[in-house]
Amino acid sequence: MIFGVLADTQGVLAAAQLAALKKAFKGVDYILHAGPVGDLRVIEQLAQLAPTRAVCGNAENSIVRSELYVRQSWRAGVTTMGLVHGYGKPHGLKSWLLKQFEEDPVQVIVYGRNFEPTARPVGAHYFFNPGSFSGNLPEGQHGKKGPARVGLLFVRGKKVDGQAGIPAHS
Repeated sequence: MIFGVLADTQGVLAAAQLAALKKAFKGVDYILHAGPVGDLRVIEQLAQLAPTRAVCGNAENSIVRSELYVRQSWRAGVTTMGLVHGYGKPHGLKSWLLKQFEEDPVQVIVYGRNFEPTARPVGAHYFFNPGSFSGNLPEGQHGKKGPARVGLLFVRGKKVDGQAGIPAHS
């Protein structure tokens, strides 16, 4: 399975943004949005490209928070997956992420917090962060915004690999 992954849309996607995602996510089986979505219509827009799962982020309005879960877990074939935005500072974030799935352990954790593109195994877990689609820089970096970034996550049986921080442009 191939997952197109994004985070930090912050609102309804413009035509150019949708075109960039259509190009970046060509051939994906599913789309995962690690929050914040900013507007529920984003999920409808993404669902036109591929079946979509999304969680709310830390900067959502009450309408989005009332409709989306904070975290989700499911099985993708033989691999257990978790989707959560994440909260708090980057230091200790991976421990915090693992705690979110203590009662329902997962092998892969997809998250959006801190917008640091990440695709790597750590022990028995695989951590994946696509970077920021809105161009926000990782926490602690200052300056202008960067390009819109997305990720591709590949799950083949028990083998997991990914590419994070892919610039998305039409």
